[in-house]
Amino acid sequence: MRSATPWVAACTTALLVLLAACSPRAADQHVDASAADPVPPATDVAAVSAAAPAQDAAAVADTPDPFDALQRARADAGCEVSDDVYDLDDIRVYCSVPADVRAFLARENTCQHFAGEEAYDEARRRELEQASAEFCDGREQQFADLFEQHRDDCSLRGALINIGNRYDLFTLVAPDPCRAQD
Repeated sequence: MRSATPWVAACTTALLVLLAACSPRAADQHVDASAADPVPPATDVAAVSAAAPAQDAAAVADTPDPFDALQRARADAGCEVSDDVYDLDDIRVYCSVPADVRAFLARENTCQHFAGEEAYDEARRRELEQASAEFCDGREQQFADLFEQHRDDCSLRGALINIGNRYDLFTLVAPDPCRAQD
């Protein structure tokens, strides 16, 4: 079993490298890559595997705790953020949007929470259906109404566009007058 330890560490490190490379932030950072280098450099798996035991402990120690990131964002928000808002991007904009958008963010975060839950028995299925009806039903229309209500506030609409993109809420939204139309 002792010989499996370097292999497990190497696989773990390779997986972490792949996850980091595929993360949304990594994708955002590489969007502006020049056309002169269309093919990204290949990852040297052997080099990663050889360095795995030394880097494995450091990688775990340097990995930020998502809960800590949320707590820091709440502390930096500038106002008290509802406990129902747990998405990092939503926390970051929470204090800069009006109360109706804040209420929508809290409701949408709760909807997303229950949408990700599993109905492991009949009682839980009923509970999830009730929560879905309470927090998710009508969300597209509520978002469309907010988008229309804040039609003239282009900076707020920018925040709403980001929210809509994050939660796939543009089913009932009219074209955006703040952006040039195609």
